[in-house]
Amino acid sequence: MLKIKKARKKVGLTQLQLAKKVGINREYLSRIENNHSNPSLELLREIANALEVSVKDLIEDEIVSIPYR
Repeated sequence: MLKIKKARKKVGLTQLQLAKKVGINREYLSRIENNHSNPSLELLREIANALEVSVKDLIEDEIVSIPYR
């Protein structure tokens, strides 16, 4: 799960503004933010650059700790 929406809101951009910055339409950005589409690595880099964060910042850690019994 990506953290694009959280990062976008943090910098105060609308979906339309971010979509225009990276050259995609707002609907596609919405699908990416809601995990209905996966961006290419290149697009993910462009989104990260537009939001002034690293790609790593946009990737959610999903490591679950399972207690040893």
